[in-house]
Amino acid sequence: MNARDPLLPVQPAEALAIAEFVDRTWDEEIVPAITHYIQIPAKSPMFDPDWEKNGFIDRVIDDAARWVESKKVAGLKLEVIRMPGRTPVIFFEVPATKAGGNEAGADTILLYGHLDKQPEFTGWRNDLGPWTPKYVDGLLYGRGSADDGYAVYASLTAIMALDRQGIPRPRCVGIIESCEESGSSDLPAYLDMLAPRLGNVSLVVCLDSGAGNYDQLWLTTNLRGMVSGVLKVEILTEGVHSGDSSGLVAS
Repeated sequence: MNARDPLLPVQPAEALAIAEFVDRTWDEEIVPAITHYIQIPAKSPMFDPDWEKNGFIDRVIDDAARWVESKKVAGLKLEVIRMPGRTPVIFFEVPATKAGGNEAGADTILLYGHLDKQPEFTGWRNDLGPWTPKYVDGLLYGRGSADDGYAVYASLTAIMALDRQGIPRPRCVGIIESCEESGSSDLPAYLDMLAPRLGNVSLVVCLDSGAGNYDQLWLTTNLRGMVSGVLKVEILTEGVHSGDSSGLVAS
């Protein structure tokens, strides 16, 4: 019997079992769920002013919530929160399995994603479309699958994979919003509401970035952020000849 290597957080056999579980769950459960998700035009409020009346955002939120609850993860609590006039969010929490992980002040991991989509745009191949999913050579085409419909499914699958192998982990919470493509204008209100329930968040995993290829895991460690505004610049009160002032002022 091979001894456990204390320097490795996950042993080789455990890593193999995790990979097999994730691959199987992805193919058998997540791809079908995202395929259904693609068919729903859950455009972000900026692109669908009648989003409440149309109900598409509510549909994808409810579908994802049902999928999460169906996994029966030990101790999982999930709530779909709807504030008046704001897009809904999914909030879930799963207790820690590591020793002391559920005590006051213990570390919490926050998993983030969103379910609203960008609009259709143009330029689709003749055999493809934003709301008509198509699976070709291991690639699933359609609006929202990579941005960001997979996030909630991947988050829970990662938790399940660790738990199946008995690998201790911290407490995990998830926030899945539905206004990200409109600038996340509704998110701050929900964060304020949920602040007492988040705990001591020591790591935020945002499942909404990019990848250079499909051969390895890509990690974004920081972002520059975004500033929106109007900048007015005044240089001169009268014209000057470029031969006299070029290089000193714009000409």
